[in-house]
Amino acid sequence: MTVRVDLNGLLAAAVGAGGLAAEEVTGLEPELARVRDELAGRRAAGALAFAELPHRHDDVRRVLDVAAGVGADVDTLVVLGIGGSALGTRALLGALGDAAGRRRVIVADSIDPDAFGALLARIDPQRTLFNVISKSGETAETMAQFLVVRDRLLRELGAVDYKQHLVVTTDAEKGVLRQIVNDEGFRDLVVPSGVGGRFSALTAVGLFPAAIAGIDVEELLAGAAHMDERARAAAPLADPALALAGMLFLLAATADWFCQLWAESLGKAQDLAGRTVEWGQTPVRALGAADQHSQLQLYVAGPRDKVVLFARVEDHGVVVDLPTTYQDLEGVGYLGGHSLGELLNAEHQATELALAKCGRPSATFVLPAVNAFTLGQLLYLLETATVAVGALAGIDPFGQPGVEEGKRLAYGLMGRPGFEASRVEVEAWLARKDARFIL
Repeated sequence: MTVRVDLNGLLAAAVGAGGLAAEEVTGLEPELARVRDELAGRRAAGALAFAELPHRHDDVRRVLDVAAGVGADVDTLVVLGIGGSALGTRALLGALGDAAGRRRVIVADSIDPDAFGALLARIDPQRTLFNVISKSGETAETMAQFLVVRDRLLRELGAVDYKQHLVVTTDAEKGVLRQIVNDEGFRDLVVPSGVGGRFSALTAVGLFPAAIAGIDVEELLAGAAHMDERARAAAPLADPALALAGMLFLLAATADWFCQLWAESLGKAQDLAGRTVEWGQTPVRALGAADQHSQLQLYVAGPRDKVVLFARVEDHGVVVDLPTTYQDLEGVGYLGGHSLGELLNAEHQATELALAKCGRPSATFVLPAVNAFTLGQLLYLLETATVAVGALAGIDPFGQPGVEEGKRLAYGLMGRPGFEASRVEVEAWLARKDARFIL
């Protein structure tokens, strides 16, 4: 059950001039060794908190204890969170959360009044648990959702019982939500210090909803630990995360979660020395055969500025056989005797070759099967590769100044004290708009 990474499609031997020569890859080894030493030093100093998540066994025991305390009358969990507080959970549920008989988990990461209002209208508060997730406790969208939900629970369940329908995941010591937890006595879970939202899938942020959905979260962490131990024991070019990071860095990358991880971590205006670099790569999610029909034309024939990462599953777990029929119709009959899984994997191999023939580089993550252990490996590999690319590029993968600027301006518009200048700034921008071009 070890996840493998096939990097052949990134090489010039496969894709021609658009790929990397073997000597370029081997020549990168000293730099990868430097990055490994740098990250190991940061980890030893406690400055690489996400890397220790697979080994924080007390945290997962707390998650399981809180999950075990959820009453049998609760059949739905609604996650109130956005960005990194939602996408990790979506990734886990999308891969592992569809088994019959499990509690339903809904990720409510939209403040669209129509969508959120419709969600609240169709759920039964008596049978619903809400997980409010914000490390800072100041995420405007999540706190707005919390205010609406709390008000409804108070009105319908009363000032005592409503508290049993809320679990808060936030910082251990500081922030508005921590203050609310301390004042009101909600059940709570902790986001470890130093772990940002987009690296939090393997904390209580992702693990608690996963546990409620019936996912084996201990096995998920075991998979991540396996990838960590395997990587640390390997030479730099045999470390899946480091090798992938180095080759992607030289070339210039598939779920929504990974898009946020890659884009928010690596899209930076300045490097660590304060120089303007405006560095980054733009990730685009594409789902299997469906997006082969909607996006592949661009990747095969468009600008040569992309690398395609495939995720291939060897054993899909369910076999759906294709009936042997219409044998007289050559455009249909050939499918008989195969299965949907065979067709999906054949389309992957065909697409990989189609890209290579046009000189477009690609790499493939090969999962023996989709389970908690293999998914834990994949998530940890991608997080580590992201941090390694940041080290290669000389940028900070953990900050997000571009996001914070938008938050600051929104706070001003909503009247938050201390942000009056931001409101003035937005209003001045609106006043400068030319009415002739508002059509």
